[in-house]
Amino acid sequence: MAEAQIVFENVVKRFGSVLAVERANFKVHAGEFLGIMGSSGCGKTTILRMLAGLETPTEGEIRLNGMRLNEIKPADRNTPMVWQNLALFPFLSVRQNVEFGLKTRGIASDERKKRAMQWLDRMEIAELSERQIHQLSGGQKQRVALARALVTEPPVLLLDEPLSALDANLVIRMQGVLTRLQKQLGITFIYVTHSQSEAFAMTDRVIIMSKGRIEQIATAQEVFRRPANRFVAEFVGSNNILDGRVTAIEDGSIVVDTNIGAVTVVVSQNDDFKVDDHVEMVISADKIELSSQPTGSTNEFRCSLISEEFIGSIIGLLVETTNGFEIKIQKPHHELELHNLTEVGTLWFSWNLDTPYLLPRDA
Repeated sequence: MAEAQIVFENVVKRFGSVLAVERANFKVHAGEFLGIMGSSGCGKTTILRMLAGLETPTEGEIRLNGMRLNEIKPADRNTPMVWQNLALFPFLSVRQNVEFGLKTRGIASDERKKRAMQWLDRMEIAELSERQIHQLSGGQKQRVALARALVTEPPVLLLDEPLSALDANLVIRMQGVLTRLQKQLGITFIYVTHSQSEAFAMTDRVIIMSKGRIEQIATAQEVFRRPANRFVAEFVGSNNILDGRVTAIEDGSIVVDTNIGAVTVVVSQNDDFKVDDHVEMVISADKIELSSQPTGSTNEFRCSLISEEFIGSIIGLLVETTNGFEIKIQKPHHELELHNLTEVGTLWFSWNLDTPYLLPRDA
């Protein structure tokens, strides 16, 4: 089998005594849209900068199409980056900005102009070619930056939080532009972001990082429903995590004594838990059912409403169990209208037997 397009092999990056990236090992295949997510300082931008050649690994090796990149200069890699601040040249016109990379490669003036205009047309801003950068809107600047990066037809495009400065409506529009462009071109995109919604909406796979370490590499669905460890489960933000101990395994199910009481979970063929094992139970907020009357479900608990947060068509609820444990629930607005929450003092929440996802306590 051919080697992946991009390979990080035991890559370490230190800045003095600070370990920025710890033993990064991953592969990216040609044409993949890979996201890298994590909080500030987790090492995601350092990985991008090492791939671009702006930082050199302290240890390990980075390869592109089988070629070792560690000592290759940024200009010789053809791995352009779209920066968070876009880094457009204010003293050049839109067209001249797009031509810049071609000019540094010695492409003749007529050919530069032709290719720049082709890309501006592709980005639907050809009519702005002679404008100055300060005359553009945020979305137009984004398109110029993309055209400038792609005009050299690179095998890989690196994007460092390119949508972070845009308003919400424009972010959604540019997400569509990026995903459509990536599919049309078939080139590899590596996209660094703080935003879970951006990464989950656009990418084929996501890397989740914490303190320089890769915690999980998976599809958005896998990260959301099957987090690798507690950090990832908490990072996703919509999960409830219960500490527990396995008390029984019988009839294809596991009984776990948790913070809120006994919970029964369907046994998966991949589960290898034993009685007395300590586990962490992950329950997604959107998988929890809510009722104003008890239903007799196996995993059902009494609670009272603490607060609710309106998030467009979704309502985020925080409820408290009878023993004082807080649970997050997310439900569609129209569904909650049936419960008259402001008038109901006591509620019951429940989930299906296959909803919880169990992690070993030390995961």
